[in-house]
Amino acid sequence: MTEGECEGCGLVSGRRAFLRRMMGLSVLFIVPSGDRVAETLEYPLPVSDGVFIDSENDVILARWEETIYAFSLACPHQNTALRWKPELRRFQCPKHNSKYEPDGTFISGRATRGMDRFAVTRKENSAVVDMNKLYSQKKSPEEWAAAKVRL
Repeated sequence: MTEGECEGCGLVSGRRAFLRRMMGLSVLFIVPSGDRVAETLEYPLPVSDGVFIDSENDVILARWEETIYAFSLACPHQNTALRWKPELRRFQCPKHNSKYEPDGTFISGRATRGMDRFAVTRKENSAVVDMNKLYSQKKSPEEWAAAKVRL
């Protein structure tokens, strides 16, 4: 067993070992242009207020007060997967308890802005999410505000 190796599992612990491992793995996540999984994703329009989480594509589709939103699943604070709390009618980050309104507006916690929104359009009875257009409330406030579909 090498220094810092986890007994029985072969994993190396420690900051330097972790960073070396991550640098080696980062190449695996590069997707060559043209090989993108999806430029757009299409979802059926929700018929009532609620949330659909597509964890495979890191997208949250929400209908709230006759408006459709498409959010990144990642909390803008530290990229932890957000959760919908139906009993509280809000999103919440399980890591640092940042809280968000159903429209993605920041309420409280360590985050400093609303949830990131994807551009979304309506196509007949579907919501079409543009995976290439993700807007931050702080960096692109006008685009962020416009990233919704009124029903």
